[in-house]
Amino acid sequence: MEAPRFLAVRVGDLVAVQQRGDWWAGEVIHAEGGARCKANSLFQIACIDTGVIRTVNANAVVDVIKSRNSGALETTHNPGHQAQGTRQGNQQSKGHGG
Repeated sequence: MEAPRFLAVRVGDLVAVQQRGDWWAGEVIHAEGGARCKANSLFQIACIDTGVIRTVNANAVVDVIKSRNSGALETTHNPGHQAQGTRQGNQQSKGHGG
């Protein structure tokens, strides 16, 4: 017997959800495990059409459309840009502070 699909879902995955006969797609932003084991029991998913964040039971996720491991959903990390923004913030605060 094959394991339920929702057990393989990870944060960052794009998933198909079926709730009360309604189908929609979203990106998993949080996964919650059970009290007795780490298996997925609840997800917070941002709907790709509306941006609304919904909390759903894990078994409502029927398939993974795109895994975060495929690279399509990952954003590029640019530490130089973040450091530059931090320095700019410090310069601005010094300028206003006296």
